[in-house]
Amino acid sequence: MGRKIFVSYKYKDVKVAKLQDYYYEEIDGKMIFNKRLTRVRDYVNKLQETIGRDNINLGEKDGESLEDFTNSQIQTTLKDKIFGSSVTIVMISKGMKDSSKSENEQWIPWEVSYSLKEITRADRISRMNAVLGIVLPDETGNYDWYYTHNPLCNSTTHHTGQLFNILKNNMFNIKQPTTRECSGTIINEGECSFIRTETWDNFINNHKFFIDVSIEIRDNHNAYAIVKKVE
Repeated sequence: MGRKIFVSYKYKDVKVAKLQDYYYEEIDGKMIFNKRLTRVRDYVNKLQETIGRDNINLGEKDGESLEDFTNSQIQTTLKDKIFGSSVTIVMISKGMKDSSKSENEQWIPWEVSYSLKEITRADRISRMNAVLGIVLPDETGNYDWYYTHNPLCNSTTHHTGQLFNILKNNMFNIKQPTTRECSGTIINEGECSFIRTETWDNFINNHKFFIDVSIEIRDNHNAYAIVKKVE
């Protein structure tokens, strides 16, 4: 593929469709088959198998909490992870957001924020990453927790209120939108979001195409009102 991809995700979120019943896990130093619920991390494993492990750098680790880091350590950690990548994939899952914590206490908003910044290291400045959201099916195997399709208007509603603000604020943020009206509703057309989303099923079957689209959007970033700050 030739592009380094950073993946941001909620490691232990189990509000996703089942991939399989048993998983290899290390328990007491031994790799064994363990029956458990599918996690978002299992989807990331599939992503690595499809795209290639050498092309992917991962975000959150199991049990890694922001509480253990100072602000400077957070900056260093994220810069190290994101600096060499050109695309950030955000695994959008039903349980990605912990409502008991503020957004600046959770990894995904910070990872997206740093992906959208130009980072200086020594004599090199990295440009902002393209950011692509991959919506995962929920426990019932459906996407209607996030997408609602309207056949009458041939349109799709995105329920962005469930997302972190830095994701939500970078969707439908094109400065000069192309719109149409249907049944009293204004509908955006074209690539109207800097952070584009796609279903897991569509992405995994045509990942190169969707990554290329996200790069094209990034290259046209001046057309979008981009929010880079974690609220």
